[in-house]
Amino acid sequence: MEVAAVLLLAFLVLEAASIPGLSPSVVSVLPDPVDRGLVPVLLILGLLGVYGLWRDEGFGVYPALLTTVSEVVLGGYALVKAYIGAQWTLGLVVSSITVSVLGLLTLLCIFGGVSDQELVEMVSGVSPPRPRDSPDAGGEYAIEVIDVRKEYRLGPNVVVALNGLNLRIRKGEFVAIMGPSGSGKSTLLNLIGALDRPTSGRVLIDGVDISTLDEDSLARLRNEKVGFVFQAYNLIARSTVMRNMELPALVKGYPKEERLRRIRGLLNVVGLGDKLLRRPKTLSGGEQQRVAIARALINDPSIVLADEPTGNVDSKTGRVIMGFFRKLNQERGTTIVVVTHDPEVARMTDRILYLRDGRIVGEETVGRSPG
Repeated sequence: MEVAAVLLLAFLVLEAASIPGLSPSVVSVLPDPVDRGLVPVLLILGLLGVYGLWRDEGFGVYPALLTTVSEVVLGGYALVKAYIGAQWTLGLVVSSITVSVLGLLTLLCIFGGVSDQELVEMVSGVSPPRPRDSPDAGGEYAIEVIDVRKEYRLGPNVVVALNGLNLRIRKGEFVAIMGPSGSGKSTLLNLIGALDRPTSGRVLIDGVDISTLDEDSLARLRNEKVGFVFQAYNLIARSTVMRNMELPALVKGYPKEERLRRIRGLLNVVGLGDKLLRRPKTLSGGEQQRVAIARALINDPSIVLADEPTGNVDSKTGRVIMGFFRKLNQERGTTIVVVTHDPEVARMTDRILYLRDGRIVGEETVGRSPG
């Protein structure tokens, strides 16, 4: 991108030299007063483009491309006019060829110097989703917890919630975490979901060490990669089901039509397609939890974390909710981690991890396991 910036700057120097008449300008082939008005416009756009390309800022692609395309088009137009004899001077021909070559080289640098993915990121400002099974999307593990210790200070006392915990969860795996109260289950879930930071150790999501991310990047990761389902539903009582589900999609920046399409589709999946305009207090506990699950899926996360998702519902509804998780896991390949006290719920997953005193003390394979 630095090379593209230098080439674009060379074009701007040629155009700036045309103002005092030091060199002919390709813009001069346009009728007056368009030619005089276009030169300063191209200079301003070009300078913005140079700055953006040099600093690798996404916005710089727009003015750089606009200026460069204008450069190539005007250079070509000037050459055509020179060829047919409508406007022939040696200086203009040389300037037109120089400008056209500079413009083409600049375009080659912009489009050839970066991958398609990087170009999309620069232009849109948003990293496009990578296929979940691609080799550069964090390898085979969706979640890695490496020698993590988490301490809480209560006055002079230090409470150790996690004590050198190590854990790996493959992409597409459905895992339950069990343990007595105070064993560190919810703390672990909060660390995996980037809601908290470890005192020491590392937590990797799709190969990215989240301890290295700033707050904005963490918020973006939570919004795009992780869906949360809590025991208490966490629905806003005064808002409709639609408004509750819409909030994460609003943060993601989806347009209204896309938000509604996703909301309707997910509510149909969980069997609540007719509850769009209902308020949470008019729904049963199981229905509220299904709304919470649908909301967690609105941004198509690669990981879903559920903290006691069946804790406030009866056993029959709990089986229905776990059935939704299994369907999601099988059909979308979503990695799901469920914290539960219920052995029956845990045995509906692929693998059970047992925690005690902030460590994993055992595990059990109970279903299919990817890889």
